[in-house]
Amino acid sequence: MEEQKKGEPAGQKPAPKTVSEVLQTAQIALDTYDDIFSDFDPSPYERRLISDDLLKELHRRYPEAPLGDLTITFTMPHSLRSEKVEALVKKRLKDYFKFRLKGMEKLREEKMRKGAVRLAIGIALSLLLIVFPQLDVLPVLTTVSVLIWYVLWTGFEYIFEAARRLSKKHAFYDRLLRAQCNFVDQEEVVRSITTSSSYR
Repeated sequence: MEEQKKGEPAGQKPAPKTVSEVLQTAQIALDTYDDIFSDFDPSPYERRLISDDLLKELHRRYPEAPLGDLTITFTMPHSLRSEKVEALVKKRLKDYFKFRLKGMEKLREEKMRKGAVRLAIGIALSLLLIVFPQLDVLPVLTTVSVLIWYVLWTGFEYIFEAARRLSKKHAFYDRLLRAQCNFVDQEEVVRSITTSSSYR
């Protein structure tokens, strides 16, 4: 018989992990593949823009405290499904998420750089007042103080935006890029729900 581990109540086994702790799924029902792309773009799927509604729905379902891997599951009627189109859709989504992720990285670096430059200017102006006491006259002091306050404030604002707001967006697109994308028959999902309901 195995020795009981310290801290574990007698006869009690560790609680098994739930499905949500291991795998999180964003399930989205589609009428056609067109639902994934913009209604205002008549281009073929190879060049067509991704739908804003789809991105909003993914963002709404994106967990604030993500656990495990994310799976995006699209459901469609079996008669409308095409393996060729689905392979193309998966590639287009990956390419789009990669593009947005690189854009977020570039924007975040730009914000951090601007913030650092403004903070450096603010600190340099502050030291200037200390090194040159003759500048400590009312008109000059007022003007320089306002300028110091402005560059320091906007510098911290740039860094704060890069560190928090853009980091959240970066994490969102990074998780979507790493997510697994699946297509399943709508009939299969309905059958699964019906079967589950019958056991209650």
